[in-house]
Amino acid sequence: MIDIDSITKAFDDYVNTFDMNNKMISNKHAHTYRVCAQSKAICESINLDEENTKLAYLIALLHDIGRFRQARDYNSFNDSITVDHALLGCKILFEEGLIRKFISDDKYDEIIKKAIYNHNKYSIKGCNEIELLHSKIIRDADKIDILYNAACLNDIQIVEDGSKISDLIKEDFENERLVNLFHKSSKSDSIVVRFAFVFDFNFEYSFRYLKENNYVNKMYEGLRDKDRFKYYVDKVNDFIERKCYCVRK
Repeated sequence: MIDIDSITKAFDDYVNTFDMNNKMISNKHAHTYRVCAQSKAICESINLDEENTKLAYLIALLHDIGRFRQARDYNSFNDSITVDHALLGCKILFEEGLIRKFISDDKYDEIIKKAIYNHNKYSIKGCNEIELLHSKIIRDADKIDILYNAACLNDIQIVEDGSKISDLIKEDFENERLVNLFHKSSKSDSIVVRFAFVFDFNFEYSFRYLKENNYVNKMYEGLRDKDRFKYYVDKVNDFIERKCYCVRK
């Protein structure tokens, strides 16, 4: 059985080997625990058993383990110009053996590896039923916190520059699907990418949480050029409203 106190201590011990005065490190440490809380809440919302709830918590704790080395070595969280942080995390955990600091046996290794690897990908691939469930939980929990940052910490403003929104981005959005990052070619596209995260949510809890905390509208209020993004905000809010009561748990 996974012991929450033991794994959180192991995580903090690992993170403390990095420079906690570095904002990138400390912010990612805080992000991790918020994602853990969201993961636990999703599990409770679908009445998941205790064993899998603790497993989901462990996956949330480790999902960004690669970010700390990425920040130290590259001083950047941009995967496209540094390294895929999920792939790096899997390497650190399963090739370098860090996973054994968190759990003594390999019973859950494949589930953990698949969920971490898939948490930042365009779509989930190569999973059986239980691997798919845990991949969906971590993807929702992670995206909820990314939207929290955009809505409440106003980090969405840093990419707004009045640039053109790409036609392929518009097409992805119009079809209510997660935006393919290979289609992103402008800073304005980055804003639409954030709004499109909503199209990838899997659980009713996630939609209700966004609605109750008004994240989409808060993101919108943080923008300077509101007229250019009103269509996207309205479409996302409509999507959330439709999904709040019809997503199967």
